Amino acid sequence: MNELCWITLQVPDVEQSRRFWREVVGLAEKSYSPGWVELELKPGLSLALHPVFYAKALDKRGYDRGGPVLGIRVMNLDEMGALVERNGAKALGSAHEIPGGRARDFEDPDGYVFELVELAGAP
Repeated sequence: MNELCWITLQVPDVEQSRRFWREVVGLAEKSYSPGWVELELKPGLSLALHPVFYAKALDKRGYDRGGPVLGIRVMNLDEMGALVERNGAKALGSAHEIPGGRARDFEDPDGYVFELVELAGAP
């Protein structure tokens, strides 16, 4: 069976990105070695951080970069949004209603778009 096992982000500073995703966003670290970090998005699916191997891929930031957007479920959108902004993320708009909750897009310190999602009901 084919299944998604990780999503890799090319980052200019692995340690800085590791700190943001682990300590600020709260993803658990699965493995670490210089040049490769895996953080658990959910059982069986990791966010991998890798040094830049194709610099042109990082020429643009935010929505202009294109590509996938990571949706991260949070308990309190406003609190988590304020936390990521205090730690280098940039809000790309205001919170908006989605079916079953609210969401807001951000640009991480490396220029990747991610979305914080607050859904009604227990996770």
